[in-house]
Order: sequence, then structure tokens, then C-alpha cells
Amino acid sequence: MSRPMRVLSVLSSSNQMYSGIGRAVFELSSRLSNRIEFEFVIDDLNEKNGELVRSFALPLGIPVHVGRGTKRAEALDNGNDDLPDLLRRGTWDAIECVCWANSATNSSVLAHCGEMAVIYTPHDQPAWTVPMGPGQAEFTERVHRAMIRRSDLVLCDSTWERGEIRHRAPDRNNATFMPLGCNFREFLPGPRSRKLQIVFVGDFNEPRKRFDRVIAVMERLRPAWPELRLVVIGNKSESAESRLPACIRPSCDLRGYVSQDVLRSTYAESAGVILLSDFEAFGIPILEALACGTPVFLSQLDATLSLFGNYKAANFCPPDDLEATVKIVEDVLRRGEASITEAVADRPRLQAQFDWDHLAEAKWRAVSAAWYRRNCWSWTA
Repeated sequence: MSRPMRVLSVLSSSNQMYSGIGRAVFELSSRLSNRIEFEFVIDDLNEKNGELVRSFALPLGIPVHVGRGTKRAEALDNGNDDLPDLLRRGTWDAIECVCWANSATNSSVLAHCGEMAVIYTPHDQPAWTVPMGPGQAEFTERVHRAMIRRSDLVLCDSTWERGEIRHRAPDRNNATFMPLGCNFREFLPGPRSRKLQIVFVGDFNEPRKRFDRVIAVMERLRPAWPELRLVVIGNKSESAESRLPACIRPSCDLRGYVSQDVLRSTYAESAGVILLSDFEAFGIPILEALACGTPVFLSQLDATLSLFGNYKAANFCPPDDLEATVKIVEDVLRRGEASITEAVADRPRLQAQFDWDHLAEAKWRAVSAAWYRRNCWSWTA
């Protein structure tokens, strides 16, 4: 067929569009806009996330449908009262849903998507990583499983997640590995000689990021490394001063939410990035730091091991062994320029796996094949 594929991307304003979810939506949609006619739908309850969607979509001519947001006690996300009427129009070739936690939004899609192809990118997380009220875990999991079963294609951030998806629906063969990516033309290696500073990047609304572990590492490092600084970046990170022990407070730079230009330059000038989370579905700061030739210290977790375990500059730390983590950080700092050189040398392999342009091509092939399986004809775009 000669016309482009039409896809409705269904979002919730409770999603952090400034984080990995938003980055994947924006980067891949912009690269596929010559093959796919996208439309976005989002509710109006969180203006910050809604504005991020509009500021991306409207300059590209992508329509944005803004519906009346609604809260449901059993759901983590904001629902959309106008979504059912929009879906009943049925003018798209596929519906794309993001986030396993969007149980209110995704339940509307399940009820009103008809026979259209459904693409699901859950960015799956264990339920324990998100604070939930009574009944929310059960409802969220039930909708998540139903989305997996209904979807023509489930895009998984890691091979670990693909295994989890297949476990939930062992009789379905619709899950494929589709990681998040990086723009390697923008995230460039910095100099071999770096500032004696390590960077924490994280959303302070998420306890799983475990900033407390980073503080504990800095406390242990300070006696032997009095000049070492900690740069703290991310949503609400400027408010973290009260959590800092007095002994390391003068060594910490709390920057809050920063622009992409500042983030890139900070990665490229630093001796390391530290992210000791309880869980990461992917961990975009890990990839972006590695692209800048910067060693990363991260918790030894199944998902991140499956993604970055073969890269020398990804230093995996036992989550509950503080002294071992401190030793790993010290070893990298002592090696200095040699650690940076090693990280830069791995960059071509990293780019071959995680470049957004490559991933956009892979997504197009996966989505068009899923559509074909449902409809038995192919796209010429």
C-alpha cells in the first residue's frame, strides 16, 4: 500500500515524559515520521508532561488529542475520559501503548481498540519498585497481562524483560528485544583527562534510585579522596541538600533538572557516573555516559547485566555490599585516563547496538511485520 501507516500513540500524563519513556517516544517517532503518520493522545491532568508532548509533536505536524483526565482509585496512572470515543473512530492502522503502569489508560484501549493492531512497550518493572495503594497492584498486573495477550507486538527494553513477558504469556510469541537508545552524534567522548567528579542522575520522586547508597559511597571515599565531588542531576535533585551528611555537603553540586546540552557536557567531563538503583528497566544515563566515554558504576541487576554486561566501562557493584562498591569506584578513579581510554574504545560496539537510527529501522520492521501478520498485506513505505 502506498500511503504511510497510521499509528495512534496512547500516553498518560502521569508518565514522566522527561525520562526514558518520553525519550523513546520522541526519538523513535521523529525518525519514523516519514514512514508513519503518528497521532498522540494524552490526558490533561499533568500539565508538565502534556506540554512536553505538545512541544515535541506540534512543530512536526503531529496531532495531539488532549482528553479530560480522571483519577481511578485502583490505577496508578491518570485515565482519559475522552479516549473511548477517540478509539471508536478506528481510523488508525495500529495503536501504540507505553508503560505497564498505565492500567487505567490501557484498560480503555483493551475495551475499545476493536480489531486494530496493538503495539505495547511496557518498560516493565516489578510491582515492588512502585508505591501502590490497596488493590492497585492486582489491577495493574491484570491489565498488564491482558495487554501482553492482546498485543500483536510487545517491545522489550532488555532480554531480561523479554523473558518476564514470555513467562506471563508462555503461549504467545509476540515479544521482541527493542532497547532504548542514544544519539551518538550528540553524546560524544570527552577528553581523556577528566574532572575529579562523579555524577548521579535520577528522579528524586523514585525511591528505587537509591540516592542513599550514593551518599554512603561518598562518605567512605571522602577521607582518601577529599577533592572528589558529586554532581547531582535530575527531577527535584536540587532539593536533596537536607539528605546530605554535613561532611560531604561542601563536595556536592545539586543542579536539579538540566538541559540536554548541560547533561552531555557533564557526562563528558566527569570521571564516572554512579547509579545504584534497586531496579532499572533500562537506564538511559548508563548508555549516555558510556557513549561519552565515561565509566559507570551500577547495581548488579539482571536487566542491566543483560544490556551492558559485555562493556568494560560498565562496573557492576553488589547492591548490598558498600565496601565492595567503594573499592570498585576507587579502582576506576586510580586508573584515571586508562579507564576513560577503555570506555572510549568500546564506543563503536555500543553504537552498533544502541544507536537511535538503527533502532528506528528495527522498530519499523517489527511493527510492519506485526501489522502484516494481522492483516496479511505489507507496506511499501
